[in-house]
Amino acid sequence: MSSPQIRVAHVITRFHGAGGAKNTLFTCAGLDKTRFQVDLIVGASADAWRAQDAGVSWIQIPSLVRPIRPWQDARAARALLRLFREKNYHIVHTHLAKAGILGRWAAHRAGVPIVIHSLHGATFSPAHHPLTNALYLALERKAMTWTDKVVSVGEDLTRRYLAAGVGAPDDYVIIHSGMDLQAFRAAGELSEAQREAKRRALGLPPGAFVAGYVAALEWRKGHRFLIRMMQTLAPRYPQLHLLFAGEGFSASRLKAMVTKAGLEHRIHFLGYRTDVAEILAAFHVKLFASNREGLPQVLVQANAVGVPILAFEAEGVRDMVRDGYNGYVFPYGDVAGMTAALERFIQNPDLARRMGQQGPSLVDDRWEIATMQRKTQALYDQLLQEKGLR
Repeated sequence: MSSPQIRVAHVITRFHGAGGAKNTLFTCAGLDKTRFQVDLIVGASADAWRAQDAGVSWIQIPSLVRPIRPWQDARAARALLRLFREKNYHIVHTHLAKAGILGRWAAHRAGVPIVIHSLHGATFSPAHHPLTNALYLALERKAMTWTDKVVSVGEDLTRRYLAAGVGAPDDYVIIHSGMDLQAFRAAGELSEAQREAKRRALGLPPGAFVAGYVAALEWRKGHRFLIRMMQTLAPRYPQLHLLFAGEGFSASRLKAMVTKAGLEHRIHFLGYRTDVAEILAAFHVKLFASNREGLPQVLVQANAVGVPILAFEAEGVRDMVRDGYNGYVFPYGDVAGMTAALERFIQNPDLARRMGQQGPSLVDDRWEIATMQRKTQALYDQLLQEKGLR
């Protein structure tokens, strides 16, 4: 007679194409279906087809939204509490800030035996208002008392939370973001002629030196700093072009900034792309300007392709960028420092190429989807055994 299935709920506020959502979906899809019955609980912003295509059962709670909305948040918390009591889950695994707070509170109140939270990025940041940071820190510290284990995507992110007094070292386990790197490794094998052909296909002139940024067009991603950098360098280096791959709600604002700076022919908005690996291969330099992340997956991907990286300091950056080895890291907002480094690469493309060639050495099987899935299921089994549920 087979043992009854372990009932698992994953809870996430936003479910779209971003890294945290992809990791959550891969985790749900990778659990042994003969042993685990898995529901994916999503908020108002959700692309349900992504879950359906992966064969994952999903439940939507429209009141679960990303912004702080006290009345909606209260409704979402009550809806989660009712659902947890009705479904009688053995494990609730939450993701992202809002779902992490409300989901863990509801799981605690419902008496769920095992409560896990995944950190895909910090909820507090130097770029936030001090009162906002204080609120999030207080909530994170309280939510930790309802949590059996926190899954962090990187060492840097874990250190940040511990330094802020959120839990103790034993509360955390590091499971790196899993991603399909086959296309990126293949792109790293493209010849210079093939990379140049891709640049031409993107509408760039022959001999262009390409700096690029793959990120959602959101204000927190820092595109404005790179526009300022181009205002300095574009007049000196006519071969320099900047590519922005991605879409987002700040697109019109950023495009207006580019137009005002007179850089429409030097800064190119590529929109949403399905050929990110080949786009990265077309870059001579990968830029990164976000103010907060967990472990930026695109840096892992850039390393797999073999592109040098210039990045502002954020959680997880130093996990993937070693100063002077495969790129350089600068304090957040240090446009002058990044500008000087990019200028060195423009003047010495061989230096950029040599540093890029170091990137693949930093990408091993920690980043494979199968590794993430295996480690997550092993964590579930460990906690189930500790709780006497298996």
